Formats: sequence, C-alpha cells, structure tokens
Amino acid sequence: MAFLLLISAGAGCVRGRGAEPDTLPETEWSLTVTNHHWLDVGIQVITDGQRARVGAVPAASAATYILPPRMVGPGRTVRLEANAIGSTARTTSEGLLVRAGQHVEWTLQSGLGQSSVAVW
Repeated sequence: MAFLLLISAGAGCVRGRGAEPDTLPETEWSLTVTNHHWLDVGIQVITDGQRARVGAVPAASAATYILPPRMVGPGRTVRLEANAIGSTARTTSEGLLVRAGQHVEWTLQSGLGQSSVAVW
C-alpha cells in the first residue's frame, strides 16, 4: 500500500514539473484615471462582454487602480467605461490591447467624448 502511495506522489511531482514552462507569471496591470469632469465618475472595465466595476473617481481628481491579470491577456481587448454620476453622460474607450504588467492612463475631459487613453 505504501508503495502505491509513493508511486502516486512521484507521478504528481513529474506532472507539476512538466507544467512549469507553459505557465506565465501572473502580473497585475494598473489603470490611472484623471477626471477633469465636474461630476464624479464611475469606472468599469469591459472584457469579453463582461463588466467589472473598478471604482469611482471624484470630480477634478485622479485615482490609480491595480487590476488582476485575468482581465487581460493575449488576443483579448478591454474597453473602459466612465459614467458621470447623477447624469446620463458617459463614454467608452476604443478596444485596448493590454498585457499584464502594463499601465493604462485615461484622461477624462469635461466633455467625456473628448477623453484620451494611453497604454504603456
């Protein structure tokens, strides 16, 4: 019986070692939102059609969020959405290719449609 346990444990170790080269390190990515709008804005990240609420950025201020790597990846695009709280004003960024470890800077203007985004 102990012999079977030893063989099972050894097989588990071999599988674990074989999987290591295929796995990628999980690294977070960051999003800084600078809000020049006169209202607070709610921020969401849209990935694969699913929305994730990130937080709210007060009027005339900035906030940085550290986000999980599961939101981004090879071949996946993300969109950012800002909703002015207490208003119907909102904007959505174009699709962005973001990789784990990168930083996204989104500057929201008082006219949300004139906002800009950069990824590095």
